[in-house]
Amino acid sequence: MHILQLFTALVVGTSLGCTAASEASEVNTCTVMACGNPGLNGLPGRDGRDGAKGEKGDQGAGQKGQQGFPGKAGPPGLEGPMGTPGLVGHKGQKGETAATDTFQRQVQALENRFQALQAEFNSYKQAVLLQGLTVGQKTFISTHQHETFASGRARCAKAGAALPCPMNAAENAAVQELAKRGSKFAFLNINDIQTEGSFVCANGAAVRYTHWKKGEPNNYNGVEDCVIIIPENAQWNDFSCDQSGLIICEF
Repeated sequence: MHILQLFTALVVGTSLGCTAASEASEVNTCTVMACGNPGLNGLPGRDGRDGAKGEKGDQGAGQKGQQGFPGKAGPPGLEGPMGTPGLVGHKGQKGETAATDTFQRQVQALENRFQALQAEFNSYKQAVLLQGLTVGQKTFISTHQHETFASGRARCAKAGAALPCPMNAAENAAVQELAKRGSKFAFLNINDIQTEGSFVCANGAAVRYTHWKKGEPNNYNGVEDCVIIIPENAQWNDFSCDQSGLIICEF
């Protein structure tokens, strides 16, 4: 009984409170609050429409970020107008003149080299001539070698010379002097290999001067086809071409 009276008083009090509040304001309403557990939240409503765009704000005071990678190159632009022509350069040297100057320098270098070689050759020539004897346009030089007629002739030819073929007494005396120095008879460039008894110089020239020893030439044993000069008396003697004799060269 006591509990029922308490519940009835609570309901009546609540109703009186709501009526008073309704009379004070027409807008506010009063809902009877029932006792019990709260209900579940409903689904969220739809987003509202975007509002008007606001004004641009001030630039921030933060540090500038790093520059990004460059983008792709754009299409080439239109060709610009031609620039102002530059000043005319100095006139160059003609090609032919330059080539001629180069050629002349090369020729001069060759001439200098030739003169140096010629001087060196003359020096050697003088040294060689001191060991030989000169008569007129001929110079006779001993090789100090003892060889056969064929070997000696080849040695002289390699030096641009030949075995001696005296054309007068003076040339014969010069050859004799070199033979005496070598203490050996020396081959002359005279033979009758082609025709027995017909002596000629090896170059085919006729022998215009002779100085045979008495009784010579005699072609002893039929093998004496070359000629030697005897150092003691400068006389000639026919001799075997295969024997060894002093080799003197005539330049």
